[in-house]
Amino acid sequence: MRNKERRKAYSRAYYRAHWEEQKARNRAYDEAHREEKKAYDQVYRQVHKEKLAEKSRARRQAYLPRYAAREQAYRQTHREQRKAIGQAYKEALKAEALRNLGSKCACPGCEVAEPRFLTIDHILGHANRRNYPVMEAKASGWDKTKFQVLCWNCNMAKRDRGFCPVHQKDPGQRNGHISGPTAQLAFTDF
Repeated sequence: MRNKERRKAYSRAYYRAHWEEQKARNRAYDEAHREEKKAYDQVYRQVHKEKLAEKSRARRQAYLPRYAAREQAYRQTHREQRKAIGQAYKEALKAEALRNLGSKCACPGCEVAEPRFLTIDHILGHANRRNYPVMEAKASGWDKTKFQVLCWNCNMAKRDRGFCPVHQKDPGQRNGHISGPTAQLAFTDF
């Protein structure tokens, strides 16, 4: 028993004393045998797929409560900082959209050009109202056949009535506007 402890202590002392040398030797070995190791790892992962998946699930379950608590604590302590970063990102994205799609309302007769009042509108409407239109417009490459810039009032009027009653007196004059869900009822209001 005593010999075993002495050997362990010697090994630790030797490793600490020659740490840099061993690190360089290990790095050189890894570089020389990179392809072999990569091929071996790939075969091992295929053969032991279920075992590795189970190990991963167990590890995730073990760390989940600790991770959730840490994440919650981080969010609480950095709430204002995260909010500011998100707001700055949205503002930069909107500025990029306005540069690419136009910097004033596309509704005929509307002269609103204040960025705070402008919105990005799906010309043909959209099915998923959860998505942020600016992100969709950017993903489409700022496609002007699918997206346009409207002020908030014109955008809401287009959504509800199918056209802007303030700037377009004739419902037939739509400028790419597609009827909203209540557009048929809205024609009787004006």
